[in-house]
Amino acid sequence: MTPKKPSKPKIHFPRDEWAHPAFPAEWWYGHFSLSDPEGREYGAMVAYFTFGLKILSISDIAAGRFHKFVSGSALHCVEQKFDLRWARDHWFRTDPKSFSYQLESYGGELGLNLTLVSEKPPLLGSGDGVSEWTGGDSYYYSFTRLKARGRIELQGEKLDVDGIGWMDHQWLNSLGQGGWDWFTVQLDNNTELVFWRIVNPDESVRSYDLAIMLPDNSVYHTRELELERLDSWVSPESGREYGVHWRVREKARGLDLLLRARRAQQEIRMFETVSIPTFDFWEGRTIVSGQLDGKVVSGIGYAELVRLQATPG
Repeated sequence: MTPKKPSKPKIHFPRDEWAHPAFPAEWWYGHFSLSDPEGREYGAMVAYFTFGLKILSISDIAAGRFHKFVSGSALHCVEQKFDLRWARDHWFRTDPKSFSYQLESYGGELGLNLTLVSEKPPLLGSGDGVSEWTGGDSYYYSFTRLKARGRIELQGEKLDVDGIGWMDHQWLNSLGQGGWDWFTVQLDNNTELVFWRIVNPDESVRSYDLAIMLPDNSVYHTRELELERLDSWVSPESGREYGVHWRVREKARGLDLLLRARRAQQEIRMFETVSIPTFDFWEGRTIVSGQLDGKVVSGIGYAELVRLQATPG
């Protein structure tokens, strides 16, 4: 099947790796699936927001423990380069000729120090870099397959790790209302997918989007897909219900995948230590199996389940 040819790109490198001060909402995300020399698995996530928010989380899969650190402070973005600084943290591009990065992030008893090298070119959101989001159009791109190597710190223990990562950068004029269910998938056959649905405040679906980066780096994009929640988990802390088992289907490519959370308890509660309404969402690793293009496939993924209305703590 011939991939759909994308329209003219609306994102350009290296300029659009930098911050966009004219946009009130902008963030950089990193998701990582890591293993130590003994084969123990970890999931890690870091996110920086220009409006003054940082999130760092590490999930110890074998121990069944999820650790998180949330902080509010100013993010310093160096002009005319990808170089983010936050207290001790530093995330920056290390090579002007390749998509290579260094990420150093710390908080509480958690730490990440990773060297990241992209094995593929950037994947532009919705094919050309502009995607429909809750508050209107947003600019969005991903690095879908990052080779990751370095160290994590977990409750005073320092562990050498390596694995695979995914990096996102998104900027937009307004978050709006409603929310999204967002998924990434890294298949064992060197194919990656990113897909989501945008929902209105009444939970009706506003739009869908799916992009597939194939092994030859060509891209297939469509807005015609089915996304079904098969099972859910209710947080004992917030009372919110989150999907933890999903099925995604798309007819043209014979896509039929099941995505299951590695563990249900991966809720992140924002602002729970201060006397304002909390903001709760689910963010964590998944395992993936199913079919694509007539072949049996499997892999790993990440999911983010967000509703923008605040929930009283």
